[in-house]
Amino acid sequence: MKLKEQVLLILMSSKGNFVSGEEISKQLYVSRNAVWKAINSLRADGFIIDAAQNKGYLLSGGETDDFTRYGILRIRQLLKKSAADADITIKDTVTSTNTLLRISAENGAPSKTVLIANEQTEGRGRHGKSFYSPADTGIYMSVLLRPDFKADKAFFITAGAAVSVVRAIKKVCGIKAGIKWINDIMLNGKKICGILTEAVTDFESGSLQYAVMGLGINISRPKGGFPSEISDIASSLYSEEAAGNELKCALAAEILNNFFDICERMSVDKLTEEYKSYSVVLGKRIKVISSNAEYYATAVDIDKNARLIVRDENGDMHTLSSAEVSVREGQI
Repeated sequence: MKLKEQVLLILMSSKGNFVSGEEISKQLYVSRNAVWKAINSLRADGFIIDAAQNKGYLLSGGETDDFTRYGILRIRQLLKKSAADADITIKDTVTSTNTLLRISAENGAPSKTVLIANEQTEGRGRHGKSFYSPADTGIYMSVLLRPDFKADKAFFITAGAAVSVVRAIKKVCGIKAGIKWINDIMLNGKKICGILTEAVTDFESGSLQYAVMGLGINISRPKGGFPSEISDIASSLYSEEAAGNELKCALAAEILNNFFDICERMSVDKLTEEYKSYSVVLGKRIKVISSNAEYYATAVDIDKNARLIVRDENGDMHTLSSAEVSVREGQI
């Protein structure tokens, strides 16, 4: 990373405060004259950097508004060991991060390839549903994995992603969200994040060739609100315009840190227990909707294969997989 990029990251992470040239030089182990030259180079690139005697430098505008250009620098600065080798690309507008990353996977892209977008024009959810992904209001991100396990363990990826998002929202935003089985992140009874995992299987061995985990987080409410067809079920972390680059970078980095750490180190037992601890359906009356039946039941447990165990109104137990049902909170 060039010196001016390192200086830029320090200014970007100062959260609107002045940073002295002496402090920057100490952090980067360079002379104050080298810092001054880097500042002038950044100004020539279009950054607006104020200077004040006895205060230092303040980044007040310019190209930092370009999430695609400098978001990757900030995210990389925040990555921990488990995610440090991720190959990250940021785009302004894409059709679908999952679709594009699946194409990359077919062309040989390595595991831990990450695609992040500011907007999706053809965002996708489960069962062929669209996922509303307007610009400047959220994070739309997909991760390519080439895991060494059988296809029947693919649930581990979705569950790990859900836990990663809940953890990240708590740490970065101080907001406690929950998981609606199996892949929705909820806040105050409404969906703020969806997760879609798509996998390609080797039919002879039964193992996964690759999996693409995609997620979309609504950080702030779109101008004019959500479309009428989802306004009753969709929400965001913040009602105001809060999806600035610093917040988006912090959330994206923390999700990646959590996700890769879970995939590499966490046991199925521990993941299942943490996943269950965030559940917003366990112990509640829910409506189960499958291809051939609808009924009310009580959500009793989630097993190690991420299947939901319910008790219907006749007292009979059912074990449900994500592929065969959707679940909605019932009216008591």
